[in-house]
Amino acid sequence: MKLAMILAILLMLVGGCSTAQDSPISGTQDLVLNEQDLQQLGVTRNLNAQNLQQLGITENGTNCHTEGNYSNIVDSSQGQYSICIYLIPSLNGTEVIIQLQKFADYEALNGSYQYDSSHLYSVEGLISENDFGDQSRFRVNNVNDYGGQFNEPGMYYYHLWFTKGLYLVHITSSGRSKEAKEYIAEIGRMVLEKFG
Repeated sequence: MKLAMILAILLMLVGGCSTAQDSPISGTQDLVLNEQDLQQLGVTRNLNAQNLQQLGITENGTNCHTEGNYSNIVDSSQGQYSICIYLIPSLNGTEVIIQLQKFADYEALNGSYQYDSSHLYSVEGLISENDFGDQSRFRVNNVNDYGGQFNEPGMYYYHLWFTKGLYLVHITSSGRSKEAKEYIAEIGRMVLEKFG
């Protein structure tokens, strides 16, 4: 009888763990904005050849590039990587770049997150922390950032970083409109919803 109860408890634990880890996301490609997302946001694909080339996007007719076997710069662990570029037409062509990374483990994820989101930035540009999850930072450029004195006057560079599971999402924009802040936040919420 005791053995049957122990087995039943073990089966519930194993079953509970396996369903808790189920996710609709199998890789970074699942987080890329689709046509319905773009229409809802009022955002379009940026297919400018020069902009695509600068980001290393060489596929014809697409604004995204995905690498299935991506080496993390911080510790050389393997993961996945996608990068996409978009335009916000209503904000005079403000550009938005979304970088999506999936890491092999939490140590690689946390190291990359800390490096990407804080090592060149001053506290003055911080808009919020933890509004998009436990590890999130939302900021705008500031003259006190490393190299901030070289930013073109009147240009706004918004950055939103957040993590979910083994994923790191970085959404950034460049343009002359302060209203891009709202778009970046909405894009962040939309990507988070894809995790289910």
